Amino acid sequence: MDLPINLYQLQLFCAVVEHGSYSQAAKSMLMTQPALSLQIKSLEKKLGAKLFIRKGNKMELTDVGVLTNQYAASLLSLEKQLRSSVKEIISGEAGRIAIGSNRPIGRYLLPNYILNFMQQFPTVEMTTIYDNTDQIYRYVLDEKVNVGFVTWSTEQTSPPKMVKHLIHKDYWTLVCSTSSPWATWQGSIQDILRKAPLIGSLPGTTHGEMIHLELQRLGLDINDYHITLRLDDIESIKMAVISHLGIAFLPRMSIERELANKELVEVPLTTEYNPSLDCYLIVKEGAYITPTLEKFINFTLETSGSEFLNT
Repeated sequence: MDLPINLYQLQLFCAVVEHGSYSQAAKSMLMTQPALSLQIKSLEKKLGAKLFIRKGNKMELTDVGVLTNQYAASLLSLEKQLRSSVKEIISGEAGRIAIGSNRPIGRYLLPNYILNFMQQFPTVEMTTIYDNTDQIYRYVLDEKVNVGFVTWSTEQTSPPKMVKHLIHKDYWTLVCSTSSPWATWQGSIQDILRKAPLIGSLPGTTHGEMIHLELQRLGLDINDYHITLRLDDIESIKMAVISHLGIAFLPRMSIERELANKELVEVPLTTEYNPSLDCYLIVKEGAYITPTLEKFINFTLETSGSEFLNT
């Protein structure tokens, strides 16, 4: 008969992973190192495999340890959500909301929703993590966060098992500095991308992946354009463009102030160019929606005048 795994042992295991040693983990959990070691050995016995190996003075996870860490994080997150939801139902008090967002929305759109919501519901506990769109989708699916905020372009496929709400319609804008020679360009977007230095994002970022798809949509391969500089956030890209280092694709919502101040201008093109960039609120299909989370979702949708979509 398989021995059941308890959450306490998973919590101790995650503490060892976090701190990288039994002694530091035991100290953080207010217990002795031998007691913690016995619990980890018991967990390994139940799983039938080693979780850690020593390499010199360092402890590393085995393949089973890596898998266990992934499941443990999800289970402990669900346990925390359960306790919070039960407390919310019994006491009638405001609960907590865990939010995941990609950085474009997290920097330029989400703060207004959170700040305005907390003005009306100041006792709600809100936490926010930022990652790329694919990772936020996984966080929502694994219920590590209650709600996600992500962007999709028309070339991307919406993930399954999600309920999504369109909260903002944005679009890509090709920009340069006001004094740039590209500010007086008169030609196609393909031609300018073949000639002008392009400033992009790091591979793996939401912005970087979406721009790669946009260049493909325009019929350009990697030999047709030249990315002279890659930066890891939109603000840095804006400063590089303002400093005359090149042109860049940026979400319209991220450059309203710079356009108004004439620090940036749209590159003039002979044909209209404004591909859509849609911003969504997503929740897992079938997930339990606490009263507090329902208030936040409804508040966000009312504020944005959202459409409801199910996928």
